[in-house]
Amino acid sequence: MKIPGKQAVLKYFKPLDMGDASLFDSADELEGSFGHFALEKRSDALLLNRFTPEDILKMMEEVGLIKHLQSLGFDNFQVEVSRDEALINHLKVYYETVDPAHLLINMRVSESRFVPEKSFFEDETGNVVLDMVIIEWLSAQNPVGEFTPDKPQLPGQSKPGLGSLSYLIDIIYLVGRKMLVDGFMDVPDHFHGAVMYSRKFKFFNPAHEAILQAILRDLHQYSLSDLSWGMLTQTIIDRTTGKPQVYDPSEQIFPISNFLKEYFQSRKYQEKFQKIYRSKGYYLDYETMLKRKAELLRTKKIEDL
Repeated sequence: MKIPGKQAVLKYFKPLDMGDASLFDSADELEGSFGHFALEKRSDALLLNRFTPEDILKMMEEVGLIKHLQSLGFDNFQVEVSRDEALINHLKVYYETVDPAHLLINMRVSESRFVPEKSFFEDETGNVVLDMVIIEWLSAQNPVGEFTPDKPQLPGQSKPGLGSLSYLIDIIYLVGRKMLVDGFMDVPDHFHGAVMYSRKFKFFNPAHEAILQAILRDLHQYSLSDLSWGMLTQTIIDRTTGKPQVYDPSEQIFPISNFLKEYFQSRKYQEKFQKIYRSKGYYLDYETMLKRKAELLRTKKIEDL
């Protein structure tokens, strides 16, 4: 069975289908656990089959997102929740009226159970099965904002951001704790997305996390925009090889359960992370980056990159 959305590009996790039912102790465990393959009837009016629009507004208030958005000039928030035929949950937050021109936050999430590759664990003898929420899409944009020299347009970006990611992650944490899932998972399309998520998310593969953190360590003097364009134009150079560092999108995880938190703190994860982190060194070929960026923009729009 083909799985829609970002699950199709997962590198180190295998989603369970009905053929994996033997992994569970009883059929009762299947109820409400599969997301795309769930057996129970689901309510399209509830986000993740649990949260009403009123619940979302309460969480927005609790984490300070309402106050933050009001400080930007927005108010009278309207929350819309729905679910499509692929069982992707849609959450949209508008201001004043439910209209595309007033859309502030657009999130799509799904649920499923996953089995990570065994090679990442040192003590587990059987299959590790994780309940995860997949962030299929997350956009938080200012519909009336303008890009500035201090906050320029990033590749793939059509409108300025709202500066709300930290608040949204706080909401993700509340949702995860209430649902008792192991964590939230995303596969950022762009390098700058991975950088922004890295405040709370970690790459499941310690090698990917080490490369990200080594780049941030060595190129800390550059802006997020410079780093994003550097990766896109292949001008972030690995000093150990002399070759461009390629961004390889893979699973970034925000751990909720103790099991996943312990995984990221484990000896095996930390040893591999430190080995690669210490061995890497990077520089940005800034002048070449500017040249290649200009060449790209002669034929393509930034939002299409």
